[in-house]
Amino acid sequence: MFNRSTRILMAAAGVIGLLAGCATSTPGVGTDSGRVGSNPGGLSPQLVYEPPEFKRLLWSNVGSFEPVPENLEAAGRDFCSCQDTDNVKYTAIGYHPYAMGTDSYPIKGGGFLCVAN
Repeated sequence: MFNRSTRILMAAAGVIGLLAGCATSTPGVGTDSGRVGSNPGGLSPQLVYEPPEFKRLLWSNVGSFEPVPENLEAAGRDFCSCQDTDNVKYTAIGYHPYAMGTDSYPIKGGGFLCVAN
């Protein structure tokens, strides 16, 4: 559902991504301990660059994500797989319809929170 161009656009328009358009969450790394809420709420999550190098993206306000809705599971799988390596696979555990990019504007189609399995 999300091709490479869309992933890059989502990141540029803007869950810690090393590839453009991907963001993940690692519990305890500036992400509200990686907890996903029961429904979207609070402040919308936003893609931010992790200090001090500002090279990796992560999500703020992780608790504002809801579990991935059933009708978006395939899209979440596709989006998070952009970070897969031979040794590590990523899974979408959260979704927010009004997730924001680094520019503080909502990402069209929302955002997925990805975690390493």
